[in-house]
Order: sequence, then C-alpha cells, then structure tokens
Amino acid sequence: MQITGYWYPTDSSARYVAKLHTDDSINYTLVIQDNSDLQGMISNISISDRLGNIPRKLNLEDRSTFETNNNDEIDLLLKKIGHKDNSLHFLHILETHSLWIAIALVLTIVISFAGIRWGLPWASEKLAYAMPINVSEQVSAGTLDILDKYILKPSELSATRQQLIQKHFEKTLLSVQSEQFDYRLYFRQLEDIPNAFALPSGQIVITDRLIEMAANQQEIDSILLHEIGHVVHRHGLQQIIHGSIVTIIITMFAGDATAIEEMVVALPTFLLESNYSRGNETEADEYAFQQMVKLGIDPIHFANMFEKMMELKNNSKQDDDSKEKYAEFLSTHPSSSLRMQRAREYSAKYFNSTQN
Repeated sequence: MQITGYWYPTDSSARYVAKLHTDDSINYTLVIQDNSDLQGMISNISISDRLGNIPRKLNLEDRSTFETNNNDEIDLLLKKIGHKDNSLHFLHILETHSLWIAIALVLTIVISFAGIRWGLPWASEKLAYAMPINVSEQVSAGTLDILDKYILKPSELSATRQQLIQKHFEKTLLSVQSEQFDYRLYFRQLEDIPNAFALPSGQIVITDRLIEMAANQQEIDSILLHEIGHVVHRHGLQQIIHGSIVTIIITMFAGDATAIEEMVVALPTFLLESNYSRGNETEADEYAFQQMVKLGIDPIHFANMFEKMMELKNNSKQDDDSKEKYAEFLSTHPSSSLRMQRAREYSAKYFNSTQN
C-alpha cells in the first residue's frame, strides 16, 4: 500500500512531499522527496481519528509528522492492522451522514429544552432549600435600597395606620410562622399601583394603593400571607438561582461576562414584578389559605381582594401598557378566576368547620 502526503520534520515548519509504503501489516517505509527515508513499525505510529475530510496526522517514532488527505487509505491500513479506531468512528459517521446529523441536532434541542424546562427548576428548588437562611439575606442585601432610589416612593399612609398594620403583622400573622426568617413589613408608593412583593430574606413591601383597596384588615392579611408563602417556599431564591445558572451557561458560550452584571442589575426589577411560575403562585396561595384558616380568617377575603383587582383592570380607561402596569400584581400571576375559585373552596370548608 502506498499513501501520498507531506512530511514535517521535528521542530521545523518545513514541509516535504513524501510517500508512505506499507507492504505488510508490521513495517513501514516513508520515502521523502530528497530520496531519504524513514523506517519503523506501524504499531509505533500514532494516527489521528477521522473527522470528515480533515487531513489525518501520523506521528512517527522520531516525533516527526506525516500528514495526508487520503483518509480512505488510512482507514484501510487501520483495518488491515486491526486498529480499533477505524472508519466506523462515531464522529465521522455523524459528519458524513446527514440523517445522523439531523437526529443529533433534534436530540440536542430536546435535551436542552428538557434541561431548561424541568431540570433547572428542579435543581434550583433543591439548591434553594439546601442553602441556609443567611444566604437569602445576603442575596437580598441592598435590593430594597435600590428600589427605593429608583422606583419606589415613601408611603403617604398615616403613621397611625402604618403602626396598626405593622403591629397586627408582627403579633398575629407572624405568630404562626415556624421558619426562622427575619420578616419585616415596609410601606411604599408605586405610581398608584396596587402591588405587594417579597424579597428572599423575608422583607415584604406593600403599596399604599393596595392597602386603600382593601375593605378590611383580613383582605390585607390574605395578600401578606401569600407573600410570606413565597418566602417560606424559597420562590424568590429559586428564581435567582435559576437565572444565575442560565446566565452562567450563556456567559460560557458567549464569552461575555457582562451578562452576569446585567442579571444583578435586573434582580430588583424581577422581585418587584414577581414573575413567579404558575406552580409557585399556586403553592403560595395554598400556603396563604392554610394559614388564614389556622388564624381564623375566612379565605373568602382573598377572593374578594382579587375580584376588586380584576374589576380595576377591566375598568381602567388607560392605554394598554398603563393598564397592565396598573394591575401589576394581578397581571404577573396565573388565572385570577381560578385562584378566586380555589379561595372560595377553602372558604366553604372553613365555614363548615366553624358550624361544627
């Protein structure tokens, strides 16, 4: 067998036309254009794997290199000497068969989607629960200050009203909490928008407009208990972990470290808008309903509060963008009608229990 190619001497960029002769499966002779030759045993040659039509490199015993485009001849040589890395090499099959390429592409897309859709949320939840509470405090540190500086405004509720709600929050709502979070309640304004949100640390912000909409303390309680549910179930921390993993993956592929900086900057806005998954919201609702029953509060107050917010959204005469902002707490959550229905079901159970 004769294979043509180029010979590269050791520690030199020079290139010479050469021919590799293999008359048997044991020895080889490399004839170089200057009529010199190299001889040795084929078993001592290191041969690169085949990948499409990329030239193959044969590293010889003296550390020089023979390079050739005659991949088929090299494959025959490997087959002849019983070498395991022959033309059936997996990467070569993928590169030379369009069907395999298509299958590999589809599998990559499916696996990637499944990983992002189910794998990352699962991993984020496990990590969030595994982390000590002080991690949530560190993640939230400074976030409220940023929101106060750029988005939120001081509350205009009277000091007396704030004190009454604060006292009730601490003595009543927190009395049934078993988690060791440092819960704190803050009153703020947000462009006349009814909203409430919780930071992973246990800091809860409620806007003046939401309090003004409430007909009684129980309706306020229903919203605050919902936000406590987000804290207890680590929903905010899960979203941050999920976003961090995605950002790191993007950064690894794109090589752009600014993506991480952008995520840190966007964190306060994410917490403000409460972009939780439907499952997170349902879990927080269930927590609120259970705590309301435990405290002797009829869950119907939750449904009443959401009914007002639905009416507020539907009756708004503003443009679409403003309309969405005006009911931010409502628009970023799952179907309000289903949530109100669930609250009414809990209310019916609560009513029946009080009659027994």
